[in-house]
Amino acid sequence: MKHLLSIFVAMALSGCASGPLDAPGTFLPPQHDRALASAVLCCKSYSDIRYAPLTRGKTSDVLILPTSPVFEFDGRRSFFAAFELAGGVNRILTVTTKPVNLVWNPDGHVMVPSVEFLDHGHKKIELARPQYAPQRGESGAQAFLKVPDGARYVIVLSGTQASGISWPDSDQRSGQLFIRSGPTGKIGVLLLGG
Repeated sequence: MKHLLSIFVAMALSGCASGPLDAPGTFLPPQHDRALASAVLCCKSYSDIRYAPLTRGKTSDVLILPTSPVFEFDGRRSFFAAFELAGGVNRILTVTTKPVNLVWNPDGHVMVPSVEFLDHGHKKIELARPQYAPQRGESGAQAFLKVPDGARYVIVLSGTQASGISWPDSDQRSGQLFIRSGPTGKIGVLLLGG
């Protein structure tokens, strides 16, 4: 039984890492894309969005799922997570993306987020498409962004340019595991600076 389980796990993971890299999503992305397309928008404007307070120095981990709120960002729908930033200077935002368990969790693929900054009046300041780098010794990737002056809110939403993320993995023949991006995933957000 244990041997059969190992074979199933290997097949499931190799299926996620193979195939054309430009195909959308990873594990069950069509299901998530359908959920996104059919979801009712949560809000009419940025000011209607609920922003969770982001405490400086404390990571907020969020699972963005097909049941998460949906908003239309410049004509493009996305699941998202939204935060209110603590004030201060020299602020750095760290965004981490991690795969959810690919075998046991049907929401198991990676969201490669873009990050949108808003001012006190909920007006857009900047949409950042950060470059994510693999985390040493861990599955997942991380990006660091300088918070623009005047930014009060931050929204993490699915990226438009990303095809996925790869990181070193000794269990893969190539030594790298590639996971295609999808509209949902597990993210962590950390605010640094004084």
